[in-house]
Amino acid sequence: MDSVLAIAFQVMAVSASGALSPGPLTVATMALGTRGGWKAGVFVSFGHALFELPYLVILVLAFNALVSFLGAAAQLLAVAGALAILYFAYLLFRDAYRGVNINAVGVGTATNPLALGFTFTALNPYFLLWWLSIGMALVAQVQSLGLASLAIIYPAHVWLDFAWLTLVAELSGRGSRVLSPRSQRVLLALLATILIIFATNTITKSTLNTSILP
Repeated sequence: MDSVLAIAFQVMAVSASGALSPGPLTVATMALGTRGGWKAGVFVSFGHALFELPYLVILVLAFNALVSFLGAAAQLLAVAGALAILYFAYLLFRDAYRGVNINAVGVGTATNPLALGFTFTALNPYFLLWWLSIGMALVAQVQSLGLASLAIIYPAHVWLDFAWLTLVAELSGRGSRVLSPRSQRVLLALLATILIIFATNTITKSTLNTSILP
């Protein structure tokens, strides 16, 4: 029992560096939280996990091959991820310009919380490379203990994502309910601007061939 708890605490310590780091997924969750509150954060987290768990399994089973693949595909992933972020930023700017009520923002497939959680995870080179750098401590644990250990290791990791994104979405939802229509539009524009900064930074690093490791 002590060894299981020790592994769980180790996983949480390593995972905190990724789960609590500000990034596009957190900002997008804030935007969706203005409409859906904590529920938006839960669905974003599920979308995130739908990609992350299979990705982790693949890393464990085929680590050497994936290192070479991601090294070659890093620039392509960076550009694809940046384009997805920019499109979401455009939707926020559009709603800010039109003055759409913040409780109606994001209606439609493009900003469905589950789909957004999956897309922003799958196309985020920082996330993919986090698992190949800092997260390799967790991958090594699974490799040494066997895939069955994911039943302990993954829940110990992913609960931080659920807790963080749900909290962010709920706080964003509570804040939006006390804002005036003008302030709501400013908030949406601000979140869109932050996303554009993230996207620009990703493309710049990819173009200059600098490291995009966390």
